[in-house]
Amino acid sequence: MRSRHFAGSSLVALLVAAAPIMAQGVSTQLGGRVLDNQGAGVAGATVVIRNAETGLTRTLQTSAEGRYLATLLPVGPYTVTVTKAGFQTASNVKVNLNLGDAAPLTIKLAPETGAVVEVVAATAQVDTERASAAAIVSPDNLTNLPVFNRNFTNLATLTPQVVVDSSRGNLAIAGQRGVNTSINIDGGDNNEPFFGGATGSAEGKTPFTISIEAIREYQVITDGASAEFGRMGGGYVNAITKNGTNDLSGSLFYYQRPRAWVEAGPTLRQPNGSTSTYPVGDFQQEQFGFSVGGPIVKDKLFYFVAYDAQRRKDPVDMKWGGTNPPTGLYPLDPANPADAVLLSKTGSYSPKSDSDVYFLRFDWNPTIDHNIQLRLNHSDFKGVTGASITAASENLASDNVKTDSYVLQWNWVISANWMNEFRVSLSKDDMPRSTYSNMPEVSISNVGYYGAYPFDRTYNTKRTQFQENISYVTPTFQVKAGVDYNDINVSEFFAGNWQGVYFFNNITDFRNGNWSTYRQNFGLSGDVHQAGLFDTSYKQMAAFIQTEWRLTDTFKLGVGVRWDKQENPDYPILDMSNPLAASMPISAKIPSDSQFSPRASFTWTPAFDHGKTVVRGSIGRYVSTTPAVFFYQVYAANGVRTGQVDFRGATASTTFGIPRGNATTFTGGAPFNPSNPYWISSFPAGAPLPAFNIWTFNPDFKNPYTDRVNLGAERAFFNDLVLGVSATYAKGNQLERTADLNIGTPTMGAYGRLLYPARPNTTYGTMGMYFSDATSLYHAYTASLKYHKDGSPFDAQLYYTYAINKDSDSNERNYSGISIQDAGNLGAQWGYADTDRRQVLTGYFSALDQKVTGILFSLSFRYQTGTPYTLTYNRDMNGDSNTSNDRFFANGVDSGRNTFRAGSNLYMDLGLRREFLLTKRLKATASLDVFNVLNRQDTYLSTRIKTSTPASTDAAPVLENSQNWVGSARQIQIGARFAF
Repeated sequence: MRSRHFAGSSLVALLVAAAPIMAQGVSTQLGGRVLDNQGAGVAGATVVIRNAETGLTRTLQTSAEGRYLATLLPVGPYTVTVTKAGFQTASNVKVNLNLGDAAPLTIKLAPETGAVVEVVAATAQVDTERASAAAIVSPDNLTNLPVFNRNFTNLATLTPQVVVDSSRGNLAIAGQRGVNTSINIDGGDNNEPFFGGATGSAEGKTPFTISIEAIREYQVITDGASAEFGRMGGGYVNAITKNGTNDLSGSLFYYQRPRAWVEAGPTLRQPNGSTSTYPVGDFQQEQFGFSVGGPIVKDKLFYFVAYDAQRRKDPVDMKWGGTNPPTGLYPLDPANPADAVLLSKTGSYSPKSDSDVYFLRFDWNPTIDHNIQLRLNHSDFKGVTGASITAASENLASDNVKTDSYVLQWNWVISANWMNEFRVSLSKDDMPRSTYSNMPEVSISNVGYYGAYPFDRTYNTKRTQFQENISYVTPTFQVKAGVDYNDINVSEFFAGNWQGVYFFNNITDFRNGNWSTYRQNFGLSGDVHQAGLFDTSYKQMAAFIQTEWRLTDTFKLGVGVRWDKQENPDYPILDMSNPLAASMPISAKIPSDSQFSPRASFTWTPAFDHGKTVVRGSIGRYVSTTPAVFFYQVYAANGVRTGQVDFRGATASTTFGIPRGNATTFTGGAPFNPSNPYWISSFPAGAPLPAFNIWTFNPDFKNPYTDRVNLGAERAFFNDLVLGVSATYAKGNQLERTADLNIGTPTMGAYGRLLYPARPNTTYGTMGMYFSDATSLYHAYTASLKYHKDGSPFDAQLYYTYAINKDSDSNERNYSGISIQDAGNLGAQWGYADTDRRQVLTGYFSALDQKVTGILFSLSFRYQTGTPYTLTYNRDMNGDSNTSNDRFFANGVDSGRNTFRAGSNLYMDLGLRREFLLTKRLKATASLDVFNVLNRQDTYLSTRIKTSTPASTDAAPVLENSQNWVGSARQIQIGARFAF
């Protein structure tokens, strides 16, 4: 046990860390027992708990058994004073309460006539009551560990069972899809309702949407969350922000990555003899800002302000054909009109990634029974999309992301036993994207792009959330009940290719003006912007009740149930109950969903081990949500609002007058003009409507849920070393997947592959439907090591997880792709999930050289085995009109889904900190962070099907290998920080 000495008191105090269910939100609690020197409970003792930062005070009386419990306490340092007639006063006992802790404090009072005893407090190294599987990212971690791009959630990957999904870059926790992870900040929902993932990070461009300077600490909960928390099938990140205190404090910081200290990627020599290089452009990145907080009225009103910014440029040395230009491209001839256009659009450019984040928080304690918090956060990111070595600068689009969030919370201590929490939060997310050009895009295979980026949009969401919780608390029994109401509004226009795209098969065809396809999206009942504008609202509602019983001194039981409802938009969608109908009626509705989630948990502290061991377990159901991107697809892609038309070659040119050819070979009335390509202002009269792709929901569609079981144990050794083991089983049900109803009944091909006939319904192309019948199975085994000792210069944490994660579909949020190879056999899709990482080793250690250099040294590391992938053809082999889902067959045997593996990878990040005391209150910290300190450029050979493989057979496809690498090269960041 850790020993700490406190002056000015005559007692022996025993601190036992714990985290009951009531402490999983944005506050913490403190409880325990007051005993006499014989170990009997002292009834009627007065316990005064005072926050050392803000003066917030709570006064309690112990029960007949000497027990007390104070809930709804803000995190931070506290002093505890205990008085009782006939006993010496225990005064100024210091204890620090972290997020998720309850830190019960058992105090043994000395008789009033006894000798004065030096105060000794000892804290157990294990959380003896916490049932949830949780890891804390502490304030020291946020300050001392290297954090790439200063995004606070990056440290979540140092905790167990947390990986980054390869599809959307979301945190995937405990084997579930990343889209089913929840992120809460100050109790408010910080999730993107349209795409899923964190608010403002749907495109993975923003470095951060809230400053790490404003985050005080956070938990990563993988298992055992109480019924208060929902809308996540995996786990959740629970963060709280900083508040002002009675002491004026602040910081000023600046960080930069010098270009000379950024390594290039590896040079890969391919099996065919070619090489691939990954040079570093002359990029620039700097991050800077400040924070300040203090009192407005001492002990009553406080403020905290933070500003954080990034300025970054990533120069692109644009070159037609890239690093391996096709034969016949160069030299470009300025006398040739087509070549002259390419020459005029050649040149380097520097896309920017600029971000500004503003944070403001007020805390007000009008009385000892009321605490009110108001938090405002604004993030403004300005960047671009579409940049690449083969894209002209005009082919970019501005990609701005603005987020705003407001949280108002009121905590009310009604009486000694009754507590109330009320919270209202509002979050807004705007992501407009505007093209740099307004003429059609020109796409030349293996050469490059110019013209308008084809996927512009207007987009915004707004979430209004109300939460009301009430608790009844005694030292041995707690019950908490509450409701959660979310009103969500989503508005978007997105009609890809509405400005038109010309496709050329090669540079020769471009010079001759012979495009193969002209593609454009039209409004089928008016202007494409109005026809494709999606503006709707839907609601998420929940109610819960959670109880906790202290049945004995060594056993605690928690039981709860949660109800979740997602009330989806009620606009009409396609009814595909008759898949052969010539015209699908628009008469169905998106199904709404309502589910109950029972949960139970326990902790057991064996008496024979004197509090050194804790066994904890949980079982429960966790319901996820369905992102609104699926609602948008069934609204817009119904064959009535908008539709994409492909005009093919010479026939379309002659029929519809789309210019094609050059000055000597043109047809259709005029030659193709490469400097100003023709655009169709409205749907051509007489043009036949193509067989549009359409989408709808299955009438039985439900939100996904996960049934989870967790069992673990921890034990303290040598006072400061804690070893732990845990096992997790999770079964995912009702997972979303896509399917095409318009593919007919297959027959068996010569080599064992099912072959589909022509589409049965010739009126439509893909008739996509969202089903909720995919499943997943995850089991993981984790071993942990933690070392922490007060006053010690060394700190360490290590997690090793062995996991197997399988599912029948790993769809993150692909709303228009069909990944299932054989629609009638979902079982044949069963395989390793995209998020399967068989072995993961994560952790950190830090050490302070107090005697010689004064440098704080830290090293964090992340190792994981390779991600699975499927070996597929790049063309349609089974006749279902899908070119992306046909798997490799070997001797008539399906190779299966996700049966191949990419390479494993290891990242080690080094941090060095050196403090300099400038004045009594002002200190400066110089820092050096080295990301991927070993410059591990993990390469591996992947397998793919050679493009020259005959399309007509599965008998003897030709395989080839390709050299690849994972990760990023070494980068070094230097920084300076002033704090007072």
